[in-house]
Amino acid sequence: MRYAVLFNPIAGRGRAVQVAGSVGARLQVLGHESFERRSEHAGHIRELAAQVAEEVDRVLVLGGDGSLREAAAGLLELDASARPALGVLPFGTGNVVARELGLPLDPVAAIDVIAAAGAVDWDVGLARADGGAEEVFLAMAGFGFDAGISARIDAARGSRLGARWYRWSASSLYGWCGMRELLRLAPPRFEVSVEDDLVASRAVSAVVSNTRTYGKSMWLSPGARPDDGRLDVHVRERANPLVGAAVLALAQLQRPISRSLAVDAPGGRARVGSLTGGPPVAWQLDGDRMDAAREIKLELAAGALRVIGNVEA
Repeated sequence: MRYAVLFNPIAGRGRAVQVAGSVGARLQVLGHESFERRSEHAGHIRELAAQVAEEVDRVLVLGGDGSLREAAAGLLELDASARPALGVLPFGTGNVVARELGLPLDPVAAIDVIAAAGAVDWDVGLARADGGAEEVFLAMAGFGFDAGISARIDAARGSRLGARWYRWSASSLYGWCGMRELLRLAPPRFEVSVEDDLVASRAVSAVVSNTRTYGKSMWLSPGARPDDGRLDVHVRERANPLVGAAVLALAQLQRPISRSLAVDAPGGRARVGSLTGGPPVAWQLDGDRMDAAREIKLELAAGALRVIGNVEA
């Protein structure tokens, strides 16, 4: 089998170069051919995925969920019959898709599992904000509180202290930013609809899930699967910090979340919109922060990709 390994050479403070070499060497030991392609600018992984598709059976992304999202977008530009299987070698912080597939979180260790695994059908989320270009996501789209954490993380990493903190312990920085967002006074509100039915008129947080995994082994929508042809929309309207903390605690324990705390609504289409006179909605896709928008429409391309690994029942 022939593989392409795509990666950002500055990821992991340059460690990605060495890891990619180890991945290639391991694939050779296992009897496979492979070659590497390095991204050179933002969005380049998307271009590379489309470019190498004709040359390989499988495209592997050494990176996090954001890089994997880029590669997926590139493959979706091709006819369905021309798309090779997509795989992830986890090298990010959340590694949501890798966790959903049950992969080892060490990229070299993951190679043995990937080389022995088949590929599964994977639904792809599609999001369009204010009538603009279509964006894809493989795991989740987050709005309000969820996107606020991403914004705080980005702001922290832009400072010298925050960058050092992130390198030392990304998990604790996420926890700190999450706590600060929970304690935010008067968080912005927005409305959420699923299949044209209004689910929440004054939401403070919403996560549209394609996978049950959210963050590091957290489950907000335990019934979500990437191969069931639907999105699972988790919505919270109560801004009380204790309610938010309870939701996150239950998600961390992978326990069902009571409807008194938040609502789960499955469907094929969803809409998130700002309130009249209110601010645009903050949102993110697979951990990538997007520009705030007045209206975001979401739908699903069922089974649009083949992803290497196994989705547990």
